[in-house]
Amino acid sequence: MAHKPRVTPEERGRIKGLHEAEFSASHIAARVGRSRDTVRRVVNDISAGQRTGRPPLTSDRELRRVVRTAAAGNHSASQVKEELSLKVSVRTIQRVLSRVDWLQYSKMDNTLDLTPAHKLARRTWAAQYLQTPDIWASTIFSDEKKWNLDGPDGYQRYWRDIRRPARRTIRRQTGGGSVMVWGGFSATGKTKLAVLVGRQNSDDYVYTLSEYLLPYAHLHYGTDYTFQQDYASIHTSQRTKEFFAEADVKVME
Repeated sequence: MAHKPRVTPEERGRIKGLHEAEFSASHIAARVGRSRDTVRRVVNDISAGQRTGRPPLTSDRELRRVVRTAAAGNHSASQVKEELSLKVSVRTIQRVLSRVDWLQYSKMDNTLDLTPAHKLARRTWAAQYLQTPDIWASTIFSDEKKWNLDGPDGYQRYWRDIRRPARRTIRRQTGGGSVMVWGGFSATGKTKLAVLVGRQNSDDYVYTLSEYLLPYAHLHYGTDYTFQQDYASIHTSQRTKEFFAEADVKVME
């Protein structure tokens, strides 16, 4: 079996750069066209040659500061490094935090700010539909998803102290620049994805439903289906209600 040629200095440099950028061995191997074992061997050789001076986070005090900072707020490892002005790598901080039994790397919940009235309404709704389980086979669920261009869009992760309640972000229905899509799914499959341009009004929503909901619904259910949506203002406007009546769309209450 033919063997690949030895790793060139150029390849070693690329591997070193990608490793310092904290890419995984699998990712680096795919980028440089070498096996993961080769990448690990090169990384180990490089690391062995760089091990001079004192090791990072040598004192218990430094370790406690890292753990305390991560546990106190919604911090990622890179944010801990920046806040404490540490000269160690993000990967080193991640290793330290991963050894703490009561810290867990978690996705921050992105939820609506529910009032007691909201919670009661949700329980009432759930209890109502427990009595009609067959409805779900012919229900089309829908929603919009917005990716914010000027801030977090819900994919925030942090080191969580599991002894405390989970942190969450508050989702708002209005905000800065964004890209939004609409989609639906049911027991038989999913609709095409609609990319929404600009701020949406009732006429825009009716157009989206006409072009994306109705073709899917009629193909799979005819007119015998239930449509689920949330209570955004354009979903419950008079214009939208008129459209539902004209198109014979039964909307889930």
